[in-house]
Amino acid sequence: MPDSHDQAEYASPPCFMHELSPDFRGIEVRSDAWPDVQRWRKAERARLIERRMALAPSDRQVRSSEIARRLDLAITEFAGVTVGSYWPIRGEPDLRDWSVSVAARGGRIALPVVIEKGQPLEYRIWRPGEPLERGVWNILVPAKGPAIRPDIV
Repeated sequence: MPDSHDQAEYASPPCFMHELSPDFRGIEVRSDAWPDVQRWRKAERARLIERRMALAPSDRQVRSSEIARRLDLAITEFAGVTVGSYWPIRGEPDLRDWSVSVAARGGRIALPVVIEKGQPLEYRIWRPGEPLERGVWNILVPAKGPAIRPDIV
């Protein structure tokens, strides 16, 4: 059985900085660093939630609209494409209308589902009008369907 800090237990290593910046190539995250990464992630998540919630709802909506506009510039063809999206919580950008527009333009929407706390997410297809249910974190998720892999997240 793998050590509880073994990265093989997770869907991805705790840091992909080496893929984003040449300065970090060749630097490996030690498996014993996982507790430090977890503490940092928890603190960073709390900091970001606090910043988002400090914004007025109208400011959050303006920012969400700008993100949707930029997504439309970056993703120009939706026919046959599965887009991983999400239902927002705690002040996250609200891209629900944009996600529904993906379906209207021939794409498919995949929403994340927490199967078990501490385990990787799985995505399920959702179409506007199909039932949603409350998931593990009380977030709306597709009520049924097999796990799929989105083309774009």
